[in-house]
Amino acid sequence: MDRPFRSLLGTPRDWAIDLAVASVAGAFLGVIGPFGSFFNGSVATRVIYWVLSMWCATVALGLTSRVAVALATRFKIPIAVALGAGLVIVSAPLSALIARIARTFWPLLSLTPLDWYWQCLVIATPFVLVYAVMHRFLAQGRGQLLRPVEQEGGSATPALPPQSGEVICLRMEDHYVRIHTASGSRLVAGPFERVIAGLGDREGMRVHRSWWVSRAAVVGVEVDGRNLKLRLSNELRAPVSRASVTKLRQVGWLPTES
Repeated sequence: MDRPFRSLLGTPRDWAIDLAVASVAGAFLGVIGPFGSFFNGSVATRVIYWVLSMWCATVALGLTSRVAVALATRFKIPIAVALGAGLVIVSAPLSALIARIARTFWPLLSLTPLDWYWQCLVIATPFVLVYAVMHRFLAQGRGQLLRPVEQEGGSATPALPPQSGEVICLRMEDHYVRIHTASGSRLVAGPFERVIAGLGDREGMRVHRSWWVSRAAVVGVEVDGRNLKLRLSNELRAPVSRASVTKLRQVGWLPTES
């Protein structure tokens, strides 16, 4: 699985946190019994039902929200619109799944599909709102995003610092690329390859699937067993993929093997 796809889906740690929160929320809902479920069976049964339902909702809404944000970034539409559309669409199959789970516990339930749908919307909406707020908060915390600049031919290439020696390295972060310069770092939206193309004739190389490094910024090499890292002028360490070692030796970035 390549890095952009993993970034889109989220890390195992992200999902572990999401499911842990869903478990707590499900246990709480099982105790208070919203939407009339308080009168359906024991507390233990309600907790199991609500935890299962919240897990299903977390997976469905988590995937949908991540895809919605990626599409909003790609096609330059408001994230709130993309998240809202995703919520309305995914609530239909999600409500059907939750209804199936509920009837496993309580076969005599007589709610209509529309009842299940609006109940799903009521529960799901706060989750999507929290995701939207957290996404905005994290994006602001990572640094100011650069606006893409329209180039000839209609493609958008991120605006980069004009000085030929200013860019130290590029690092892919989720759906963005962080540009490290001597004065700090900032994020730009766009595919990694397009951001690299925006560097023009700056001398450098992609040393890893998520790193591009300026030749002038390399101040040393660190070896840890079979792993190599380039020590950069801003004190960062850029990992070198095994596939890039030979190329770096050929252009003189690494000492040749004796």
